[in-house]
Amino acid sequence: MSRKFAPQTLYARKGEKFLFQFGEGMCLQELPEGTRVIYPGVRADGERSRGRIEERLIQALDQPTGTPPLREKLRQLRQTKATAKIVFAFDDVSLPLPPMKSPDIRAIMMDQVERICLEEGVTDLEFICAIALHRPIRPDEFRHLCGSRLYRKYFPGRMRNYNAIDPEDNVHLGYTEKGEDVEVCRSFAEADLLIYFNVNYVAMDGGYKSYATGLVSHRSLRHNHDSQTLRHTRSLYDPPRSLMHQSFTRIGKVIQQKIDIFHIESVLDENLFPWHLAWVQQIDRELSLFEKVLMYSSVWGLKLLPHWLRLKIFWATRGPFGLVALNAGETAAVHQKTLEACYTDKIVEVEGQCDILLLAPTCIGPYTKDTYLNPLLVNTYALGYYYNMYLDGVPLVRPGGAVIVVNPLPYKWTEPTHTLYREFFEKVLTSHRGLDEFEAFQEEFAQDQRLNDLYRQGLAPAGVHGFYMYTWAAHGMDQVGKVYAVGCGTDHRGADILGWECCKSVMEAVAAARRHLGNPEAAVSYFRCPPVGYIRVKQAL
Repeated sequence: MSRKFAPQTLYARKGEKFLFQFGEGMCLQELPEGTRVIYPGVRADGERSRGRIEERLIQALDQPTGTPPLREKLRQLRQTKATAKIVFAFDDVSLPLPPMKSPDIRAIMMDQVERICLEEGVTDLEFICAIALHRPIRPDEFRHLCGSRLYRKYFPGRMRNYNAIDPEDNVHLGYTEKGEDVEVCRSFAEADLLIYFNVNYVAMDGGYKSYATGLVSHRSLRHNHDSQTLRHTRSLYDPPRSLMHQSFTRIGKVIQQKIDIFHIESVLDENLFPWHLAWVQQIDRELSLFEKVLMYSSVWGLKLLPHWLRLKIFWATRGPFGLVALNAGETAAVHQKTLEACYTDKIVEVEGQCDILLLAPTCIGPYTKDTYLNPLLVNTYALGYYYNMYLDGVPLVRPGGAVIVVNPLPYKWTEPTHTLYREFFEKVLTSHRGLDEFEAFQEEFAQDQRLNDLYRQGLAPAGVHGFYMYTWAAHGMDQVGKVYAVGCGTDHRGADILGWECCKSVMEAVAAARRHLGNPEAAVSYFRCPPVGYIRVKQAL
């Protein structure tokens, strides 16, 4: 696949400023001369025509990997059962980010597969969003993900969220060889066939993770969302080196032995933004005069707007994503093709680790849809998602190095969606921040029915989810020696609880980090994201 914008590693000139995401905003920051700026590039556009996407889907269904064609499986079911039950399971609104411009790829796929099922005489269909412990999706989100036709036909009676916390919606299937519980959605376990509709734009998702996370309860998730597993996971985007993904695989294989699964996976391109925001993914030096005007006016214009309006503007964005790859069949075999597509033209080779790493998490993340980016999630995104964007076992920043997070860290919590995050942050992390301390409180939150009722009402994630948001950053927190926050103004509450040091600018933070490391020449790297990419560090022999 060719590229729209080539990847490059460049070095900051004296006084040169670069664009940073800044929560619900953007900012320009001067970088120290010689700072290594790593830009992953943007691939050529994928397929956007609905007709051609449907053609590729039909081809994948008729020529799957590792299983008989879908129609053949349906006909076999009809021969053995008069009323075969099929579950359509699909990823929730945590991906892609930002949300996909309509029609969503899941809606296109489900629309076609539903028609095929009816043509083959299979009419007992149930649609389940694989939310696990995430916030249940809303009716408008069901309409977007499934398409208006299916929404009108099946919602709410046969189109719903999975309930991962109530016993009646779950069934225990057994244990893995390492003693991990396998407790799954009851409808999933009782189905004659599960068809999973997955969407990928990063290498972390898909494969066994789809249903070994999205359709399992806390009893299963506690085995791989704990700090011990995640602190020893060598990148969330490199499954063979991820202890978390190894657990998903063990759980997924037990599920696969007991339930017939037909897996459909799609990979999207990097068209995250509409044309007037496309400059966000380009490297600053190569912007045209018009694009520079857009950048400067956006940066300064956002500063003038109230926080609530900036939030609405960011989450009103819809990505005109195109399709890069689409495969169907047996889970592991299909996912191998998905990973190949995710990595193609997306790996940036860099020479050596840095001492100081600059990161700038955006508010457009998997747990902040229509909500403010609170301090807990800044930690999740920066030291979890962004820090882990590397392959082959070597992160971009050396062990004991410093990370500078460019984010205003507003102490703002959207209620009731983030009530559990705030309670975890204030009740647990204020005195038990260490990775070996805080999990002693996990079961208390998992059984907190007041918090779980918010999940049951569709208003918030389940009570235990705050722990997962902290453990998600365990690898980064375990390896990084010091974290600085740039731009947090006068309210340092979030930074203080996280143990971060506040600075007014990147230049000030780099100077502080160099003093902390005892090296006035400590090497600095800025990983520019978006666009998304993966770092492969080449170390000197």
